[in-house]
Amino acid sequence: MLRELPGAPIRVLVVWEPVLATDVAAPFGRVLALMSDPRVVQYWDSDRIVSADLVRSANADPVRYGMVERLPSDFIAWDVVAVFEPGELWETDVPVPKYYGGPVVQSIDDTRAAIVRACEPDAGSARHAPRN
Repeated sequence: MLRELPGAPIRVLVVWEPVLATDVAAPFGRVLALMSDPRVVQYWDSDRIVSADLVRSANADPVRYGMVERLPSDFIAWDVVAVFEPGELWETDVPVPKYYGGPVVQSIDDTRAAIVRACEPDAGSARHAPRN
């Protein structure tokens, strides 16, 4: 998908975390090379901090995330993709993504469409005016 959007002004954050019994260490070599685009930054989250924060934020207001009920407290957010508007900052709460889905391999078309929409001129400009 990134090859199809070579000029898109995006940053892709890949967060690796231990989920399966075989996930004993950070990925290396060929696995990291799968995401070799210079717009990609990869992280190893051994304590699943990002997952816990996503679950906490979604559970604080499930409707805001399009959910009917809360996620189990031990839920692990993995194999998901989220697209945020340009300029969104992750401060006290995770910003609500413009799109999220999973598993990743089944979400490529919708992810591409969400990225294209986010890259359109004036996407989110009213919500993200420069701060003084």
